[in-house]
Amino acid sequence: MQSPKSFVLRVLLFAALLLSAAHVAPVRAQGEQDDEVLRIKTELVQTDLMVFDKQGRFVEGLGPEQFELTLDGKPRPVSFFERIVAGSNTEAAQLAAMPGGAAAKSAGQSKAPPSSPGAGRVIFFFLDDLHLNESSLARARQALAEFVETEMGQDDRVAIVSASGQVGFLQQLTDYKPMLREAISRLKNKRVSEAYSGRTQITEYQANQVTEHNNRALMNYLIVSVMNEFQLVAPKGGDSRGLGMIAANVVRNRTRQIDAESKMTTANLLEVLESLMLSSTQLPGRKLVFFISDGFVVDERGSGSMTLLKRVTEMAARTNVVVYTMDARGTFNDPAVDAGRNDFPEGMGTGATARNLTMEASAMQTPLHILAEGTGGRAILNSNSFRDAFRQGVNETSNYYLLAWRPETEEQRAGRARIKVSVKGRPDLRVRLRRSYYAPPPAEKAGEKSAGAAKGKALTPEAELLAALGGAYPRRTLPVALSAGYLNTAEQGLALKVSMQVERGALDVATGEAQKSEVDVIGAAIDDRGVVVSFKQVLTLAADPSAQNEREPVVWHQQLKLPPGLYQVRVAVRERASGRTGSAQQWVDVPDVPAGRFQLSSLFFGERKAARPDEKFATAVAGPRPVMVDVDRRFPRSSVLRFQTYVYNAPRGGDGGAAPDVEIQARVLSGDRPVMTVAPTRLPADTTKDLTRLPYWSEIALDKLPPGKYVLQVTALDRKTRGSASQQCSFVIE
Repeated sequence: MQSPKSFVLRVLLFAALLLSAAHVAPVRAQGEQDDEVLRIKTELVQTDLMVFDKQGRFVEGLGPEQFELTLDGKPRPVSFFERIVAGSNTEAAQLAAMPGGAAAKSAGQSKAPPSSPGAGRVIFFFLDDLHLNESSLARARQALAEFVETEMGQDDRVAIVSASGQVGFLQQLTDYKPMLREAISRLKNKRVSEAYSGRTQITEYQANQVTEHNNRALMNYLIVSVMNEFQLVAPKGGDSRGLGMIAANVVRNRTRQIDAESKMTTANLLEVLESLMLSSTQLPGRKLVFFISDGFVVDERGSGSMTLLKRVTEMAARTNVVVYTMDARGTFNDPAVDAGRNDFPEGMGTGATARNLTMEASAMQTPLHILAEGTGGRAILNSNSFRDAFRQGVNETSNYYLLAWRPETEEQRAGRARIKVSVKGRPDLRVRLRRSYYAPPPAEKAGEKSAGAAKGKALTPEAELLAALGGAYPRRTLPVALSAGYLNTAEQGLALKVSMQVERGALDVATGEAQKSEVDVIGAAIDDRGVVVSFKQVLTLAADPSAQNEREPVVWHQQLKLPPGLYQVRVAVRERASGRTGSAQQWVDVPDVPAGRFQLSSLFFGERKAARPDEKFATAVAGPRPVMVDVDRRFPRSSVLRFQTYVYNAPRGGDGGAAPDVEIQARVLSGDRPVMTVAPTRLPADTTKDLTRLPYWSEIALDKLPPGKYVLQVTALDRKTRGSASQQCSFVIE
């Protein structure tokens, strides 16, 4: 067993790696790949697509026989077919049933689409802050805040990602709005621009035109601009050629430097985007990426940017990502690309500047078109409404068809065929699909690869546990649930109460014998300031036939003392007998309660079996019967949900002696719609108790609510000052 000091050092190293990994490390694909398709040999290929009518609405009810699929103009039959609702409970299962899955079915056996979404959409907002100007970034920041507050669905998971990595540790998928608000607030102007304050401004596009395309008209214009700026005028009757050469060298040096920096910035941008897509491989279902930028330069000459763009679109096909690109400038003019700032003659009377501006605006939007069209998305340009663009992207990608077909020739197997899909006899319908399609490797080859990987050096148990703790997404090999909330106790001050749970049936615990199962547990509460509060445990579980028969989970607890801040709590477990690991993550915002602000503690849930008909329903006034904390917050309809919280720093009356007057309001939400309201309750005004920590608990019978996901929202209202504090927490009725 390692020493406590060694363990803390390892966790600190993990936190440092986690923070540095927030700026996603670039991962390069192997080998050159075709412009239109991925060169992957397989006997079954799939592609996802959307069908819209003239009004832009998704066309429902199409069958496989209505689609015409051609490769290089030659028709191929549709072998498999599925209609999918993105973010639905069954999306992952439907995708697994397609080619490469365990339960593929024929095209004639397609079933109706699921009617009740519940798993939630996965949405990444990728901000190209390396190219966004300050005004564009400000508009994007405001639009993101509005989306989180008013447009984000109850089940959606969202991430705010920046190309520069400035969001840091907070670049993670979550449904926790306080974390997203903090991530948005950290977006600052990071645009890379030339440190030149003179009048002759040179843009990235102009530098590329001069350096790579030998644009003589533009070069001459910039030379004249430099000569005028520095008043490089030869004496009357003198030779001005030397002065012109000086100005030409100034322009040439500047354009080379700007072009080189532009290429480096673009390469970094696209590699981070590619890595983001690669990291999402573990997430089942369709992922939507909003790529927000002011545009940038891509050029085959002297740069690999076009190759990088193609690689990104191919990675999107592999990971089921659709990209909607947005020109954040909208219809606004960006002064940074206005050559007219030079205040010199209009291209010496040729109109070159006006033509250059038009060509530049188009060229800067070219990569936005490539990214969107290559991934089956849309380029949203010349629009000042971020809200409309976000709604359009979410709505259009929420439904799609998945087709699978069998390649016939080596050209098709090698991925050198061009794919086209249309709806027979319906020229009025528009089919949108990605230019790249992805074919999973054959099952036998995938198995060979896995077997080969297994022959490599095995990780130590400690390394496996740390790998599970530091993973980008939770591991489910061993199902783990986590519930964390803060309290302000009189004995310890601010403390984080962490409860963990493993399903007993998932563990290798033998019954009928004196056998046991040992489970290693590691956990940490981490913030991006480098604060790490960690713990380590070993659970020893003896066989308990009665508990196993009752399907009672294994629940254990930990308490951490920490300062105020926004934390991600992580826990990982490893069963020693089987080597299986599992992990869970949760965000917690711990306010500065000791500062004296009116606050609520976190909400803590428990489950009580429904009362007998002759038993009075419990109220907040009566003494509560003990119940076990419910970690995974999943309840049968026949049970009663008990919730508890504490009211902190409730103000006294004006004379300092009167008791606080606090009213508690609670309601249950489905989406943003209230479906149940608990009658308001006044807290008992007992001045003999500790008035800085007023406990409150109540219960809700769940038999009136249908199965589904809900949110309990609890608000404390101080009737003296009209101040309020609120907490909410989600739960599931099964």
